[in-house]
Amino acid sequence: MKKIYFVTALLIFGTTAFSQSLDDVNGMLGKQKYKEAKSAIDKLLTDPKNAEKPDAYYFKGRVYNAYSYDTSLSKQERSTLKLDAFEAFKKNQQLDAKEIRLKFENYGSFLDLYGGLYDLGAAFFNAKQFAEAATAFKNAHDVEEYILSKGYTYNQITLHPLDTALVLNIAIAYSQAKDDDAAVPFFRKLADANVTGPNNLEVYEFLVDYYSKKKDKANFDQLIQKGRSLYPTEGYWNDMELKEVSDAGDRDALYAKYEELIAKNPSDFNLTYNYAIELYNSIYSQDGVRPKDMAAAKDKLTSALKAAIANDKGIEANNLMVNHLYNCAADFSTNASTIKGNKPEDIKKKAELKASANKKMDECIPYAEASVKYYEGQASLKTSQKASFQNILQYLSDMYKTKGDAKKAAEYDKKKSDIKF
Repeated sequence: MKKIYFVTALLIFGTTAFSQSLDDVNGMLGKQKYKEAKSAIDKLLTDPKNAEKPDAYYFKGRVYNAYSYDTSLSKQERSTLKLDAFEAFKKNQQLDAKEIRLKFENYGSFLDLYGGLYDLGAAFFNAKQFAEAATAFKNAHDVEEYILSKGYTYNQITLHPLDTALVLNIAIAYSQAKDDDAAVPFFRKLADANVTGPNNLEVYEFLVDYYSKKKDKANFDQLIQKGRSLYPTEGYWNDMELKEVSDAGDRDALYAKYEELIAKNPSDFNLTYNYAIELYNSIYSQDGVRPKDMAAAKDKLTSALKAAIANDKGIEANNLMVNHLYNCAADFSTNASTIKGNKPEDIKKKAELKASANKKMDECIPYAEASVKYYEGQASLKTSQKASFQNILQYLSDMYKTKGDAKKAAEYDKKKSDIKF
């Protein structure tokens, strides 16, 4: 009996000492002496006898979480404290099947960890520490998923299975940290849920660009289709489809894609104008392979420019038409000058070419005069606009000189000289 009594007494003494130590820790918490409380709970847990006591881990979680709000610590230290607190609370649950202390507080410690990690993620992000921000946001997401898996509910906030703002923050932080592979699962989680709204457009744009770079056509096509269905007015989808075809290097396929998209979006200026630029560069650029049927290509460019001009709120498409038609006239005129023979067929051919040059000048002049009217109607012009204006005036002067109207040519020469840079 004495031996049994002696052992029991030791157990009671040990439990009492443990409880007194926890009371001390709790007292430090109440006095907001969090650093001292951390040292005390750490010391308590170095004793193997306390390693399986649930209350020790509950108080460790409380102390570590409280200390994590100390702004004298680095954000990384504070984040580590919160994660250690999370693990401590889970350890408490493993050791205490009834979860007495956590139930008493309605599992509020988990909600506090979720909010605290979220705030740390924002702090990292604002400091442009994007990799750390992504980790903190992801840790907040892990805590939130744990809460949801346990079915905990709170009066002050309702947590949803898809926390769109938090998931988007994780994705953006990873992308800002140049870790696109890590960002994809989170962007994809949002895309698979068909999230919409202005703030979520980048979800689909990021994924389309990512799969384009990865040459993943199946996912690229899927995300293009989804993005277009949710954001039908965005031109990005057209741009990326065109880029895919352009990167393949098949010019005819590119033109066919432009024509397909323009047929669906006839009033889209960017589509019609960019198509015209593609055609223009193929005809007039000195690099690359030029069209086999140059006359047909020039006619196609004229038609494309007319469509672009119809949708243009500025003057860019009109100016490109002026350049195109002026070049056409110049080509006819140059070809005429190369004919030196005096045979009837030479004289006839030369006359035909001059007539074609005159016809193109007559076609060009109204567009050139429209550009002049536009520039003269502006309150002020940028340097680049002044340069374009001068070019147009020079074209008009050259064409009227060629047509023998010196007075009209002089009028445009005067306008040109009046432009001051």
